[in-house]
Amino acid sequence: MRKVVVFALFCFCTCAVPQASSPVPDDEALLAKARALYDAPFTRNLVFFDCEVQFDWKKHFLEFTKEIPPNGLQMVARLQNVQHRVRVDRSGAVVSAVPKAPDFADSPAAAKLEQVFDGMVSGGLSAWLPSSMGEILPMAPTKYASSHRYRLQAKHAWAGCRWNALAATRFAGDERVMQLPQPMRFATEFIGGPSGYVLESVKTGSTSDASAAGEAGFSFTYQTVQGFQLPSLVTVTPSTTEPWHYSLTGCKVVVGFTIHVLPPAKP
Repeated sequence: MRKVVVFALFCFCTCAVPQASSPVPDDEALLAKARALYDAPFTRNLVFFDCEVQFDWKKHFLEFTKEIPPNGLQMVARLQNVQHRVRVDRSGAVVSAVPKAPDFADSPAAAKLEQVFDGMVSGGLSAWLPSSMGEILPMAPTKYASSHRYRLQAKHAWAGCRWNALAATRFAGDERVMQLPQPMRFATEFIGGPSGYVLESVKTGSTSDASAAGEAGFSFTYQTVQGFQLPSLVTVTPSTTEPWHYSLTGCKVVVGFTIHVLPPAKP
């Protein structure tokens, strides 16, 4: 089952819930129930994960050039020889070449492509991070996400849930865009996973018109690593170029635990 999400900074929702005569739950209970439906590994004990990045440069070029000129084959081979890893934690994704950064001083084109590739890898995983940290919904009710902002439709339990959101700078009618200060649109789809809904795709645009040009997209498939659902294949589709497809393999995770202690007693 898929869930479509349109979000910005603060959220209210239009959700299918079971019809019942009991009162609507308060804001905190409703938000907690909604958050529990999603798989957000960084809200559990995941600290970071580290993976090898696999990318086929020849296949990438052939997707939009159809043919690699002879003088480009050597550059493609040099790019393919560079091995990459990516480390992802709550602060973002950092890409590194192993065992060391390549020397493309004699090839500005290769150096530029290496830089773009790093940006595509980190950018794709950064688009995934908000859902992995449970940030698609506010952590607590606010004046932009309180009971009078919710609209409930009685169908069947939590099917076809659609979350809508607006930025704090503007809250009017039934808009689904941010105004910061220009419109910014986010449309996100989730699919069911073993531990809750996981992010399948994100589409972003600089206007409120979904049909307008300039829309970028990100899509994800998943692998299970030590009980966590982590991206295995990421597709980044910039608004101006062809898609970039890369996979994450050999992933290692680091977990940690938070221990809450009471402050020392006053003498």
